[in-house]
Amino acid sequence: MISELQTPSLPAAIAAEQTYLHIPSQPEWIAPTVEYLKDKAILCGACHESRASKLMLALHEALTNSIVHGNLELSSDLKEQSDNVFAEALAARSVDPHYGTRTVEVRIDYDGKYCRWTFTDQGKGFDVERALKRAANPDPETLLSSGRGILLMRSFLDEVRYEAGGRRVVLTLARPSGEEKRCGPRLPVQRPVRVAPVRADGTVDWEAAYEGVAQNLSPEGMGLLQARLATSERILIGLDWEGQMLYVPAEVRHCQTRGGEVVELGCRFQVASAASHPSATTSANGDHAIDTLLEQLHGQTARPDERRVHPRAVFTARIRIQTTSNSEPIIGFGRDLSKGGISFLTSTPLPREDVMVSLPQQDQTTLRMTARIVRCNQLMAGIYDVGAQFVDEGDSV
Repeated sequence: MISELQTPSLPAAIAAEQTYLHIPSQPEWIAPTVEYLKDKAILCGACHESRASKLMLALHEALTNSIVHGNLELSSDLKEQSDNVFAEALAARSVDPHYGTRTVEVRIDYDGKYCRWTFTDQGKGFDVERALKRAANPDPETLLSSGRGILLMRSFLDEVRYEAGGRRVVLTLARPSGEEKRCGPRLPVQRPVRVAPVRADGTVDWEAAYEGVAQNLSPEGMGLLQARLATSERILIGLDWEGQMLYVPAEVRHCQTRGGEVVELGCRFQVASAASHPSATTSANGDHAIDTLLEQLHGQTARPDERRVHPRAVFTARIRIQTTSNSEPIIGFGRDLSKGGISFLTSTPLPREDVMVSLPQQDQTTLRMTARIVRCNQLMAGIYDVGAQFVDEGDSV
């Protein structure tokens, strides 16, 4: 009798591995670096592929904090003023030689049982004890404005430890905890959501709505994190997508704590139409709304292979971007400019399409250029790193 052949599992054969990286303090490095770290974790067997989206979210938080709050020394308090204020400050700091030339040292240590990611920045550090106390505060507004990153990392990993006065964070994942079996494929969402409880009589308690953080999305439902126990079996999940708030009715299937004050909800979508709200966009067909959203998320997974052929110059002016879907121009904050394109930050996600970019000039005229959006990566809630390639020579007006 011929025994059944089995495919060799190379990740299971990896006994140990070490990798060192030095990452520039530039926003466009965050997404590809996190993707690289995730791929290495899967290839060496430290994390099962089904858990990769959760690991990516934790790694993204750690690297973003090291670059934005560590090396660029930007305070989270700027976010409380407005997304535009934070985006403008981030764009300016990233091209300032004093801050932008700093690097983040990333060290990966895997011994077959545990994988540790160590992020060390060159900033001033922070009051670790104070930050941990704020993260443990049960008040939802405090949690989700200043302690969300720590909560998410602790939720998805076995240990989060700070060293060197806050300039270093060590994330640890045990190999068994990185394994998970799922019934169906899920796509990572990794963005803030609005949760509105539905009363027993079917009306929506909009005044009791609160903030949460989406983890993943499938055609059947969504997983999300929040800072309170579920008080209703039915909810509306509001997702800000391309400037519109899409509310989808859902049933809470499970509610469990994930450590500290973090609560995980598992929600199943309902096809019934959502209750109306003056500022909400609802769908008469829940299945169609979710299918559309999934298609958009699938489109995000393909990252363009961008190559720069022109030298870049620092360009920190405020620019305007006119899209086909917005009647009013979107405000952006330039980072660098070349003959071939421009990179900037904005508080509004931009679709990968042709747009009109208006650039101010010293002679007070405005240079209008048609550009194609080739990169739009979310750095954090409400802040997007955008790369655009010029497609014509433009004209002064």
